[in-house]
Amino acid sequence: MQTVTFELQADIANRMEKYLQLFGNKEIMFDKFIDYHINRIKREIALMQIDLRSYEKKFNLPSDEFYVQFENGELGDDKDFILWSGIYEMQLSCKQKLEKLL
Repeated sequence: MQTVTFELQADIANRMEKYLQLFGNKEIMFDKFIDYHINRIKREIALMQIDLRSYEKKFNLPSDEFYVQFENGELGDDKDFILWSGIYEMQLSCKQKLEKLL
């Protein structure tokens, strides 16, 4: 077993103590914390996928191909393209975070 030490501000440390009392076990508390964030990120990815699919359908182009073309300056700076690229980048970021948590 390894020991991990955190330096926390007093108010956060007090909240952590309350959470530990609630869960009764540090390992359970941290497992629940990680599970919560994994599920939150999965929901975010799914919601972003709905938006990406609407752009893919509208422009008849898969998001990954769109993104390469957009980044290469081949598509211009239409408002839809800027939003589409932002959603695509956020989804990529969420997927990277999820990989680190799994």
